[in-house]
Amino acid sequence: MKGICFMLACFMAFSVGLYGQEALTIDDIIGMVKAKLRSRTIIQKVNISSMESAPSADDIVKLKKAGASRRIIEAVLAAPVTGPSVTPATSSPSPSPAPWNTSSTMAPSQPQATSPEPTSGGLEKGAYSHFEVFGGYSYFRADDPVNGSYNLNGWNSVFVQNINQRIGLIVDVSGQYGTPADPAFDTQRNHTFLFGPQFSFRAHPRFIPFAHGLFGFSHVNKRDLLGVFTSDIGLAYGFGGGVDVKISDRLAIRAGQVDYLNLRDSGVRTNNLRMSFGIVAGL
Repeated sequence: MKGICFMLACFMAFSVGLYGQEALTIDDIIGMVKAKLRSRTIIQKVNISSMESAPSADDIVKLKKAGASRRIIEAVLAAPVTGPSVTPATSSPSPSPAPWNTSSTMAPSQPQATSPEPTSGGLEKGAYSHFEVFGGYSYFRADDPVNGSYNLNGWNSVFVQNINQRIGLIVDVSGQYGTPADPAFDTQRNHTFLFGPQFSFRAHPRFIPFAHGLFGFSHVNKRDLLGVFTSDIGLAYGFGGGVDVKISDRLAIRAGQVDYLNLRDSGVRTNNLRMSFGIVAGL
């Protein structure tokens, strides 16, 4: 009797160890990919769980269309299966085609590049954050049609909401300060509040060029030699672009951003150049 109880206890312990993790389905994996979870997190979940059924060639195609990386698909193929395996559609004893290739007439081949795609540097081509924040130094080459151009220095901050890999919406706020070229003034403060679309090109996993159009308003404030301030608030617009260099999944260095800005200063439209450098953080 004691021997029978001991065997039952061992069987129960084995069952708990085998089925303690919830079995995953292909839809579960696709859901995690579309939720933009990191590949490492999804792979860890697959490694400690099991698949409800063996993935078929159609399942692999679904994963690739959802944007699953090759490492995720390999982890799914290697995961243990708790449910029934997928049987071939015909009774032919020939082996099923490789999951990477849905054509039964073609030899197994390496998977085509998907988005995002893992790279040797640990970055994924095409990967992006839904929200990004940029902050850094800003150099402003101001235009004065009468007295000539002059330099201002300050800051630039940008908030980006990425709709997809290529298109985003940005809010661009900046401030620059210094001494104007007009000898009647000794201090100038520029502030711009701009909005617009941004287009990013993520063909490379590390270098991300972008371009944007900007529309909004500016506030130019000057103090004359008597200490009296005059200000001008008007329409502002421009365009520009730059390059971000990714150093991790959620951190990048903005190697350079150059913008043409048209502002109103003392009732006159001026053509100005702004250059910015700093850090980009993904949220």
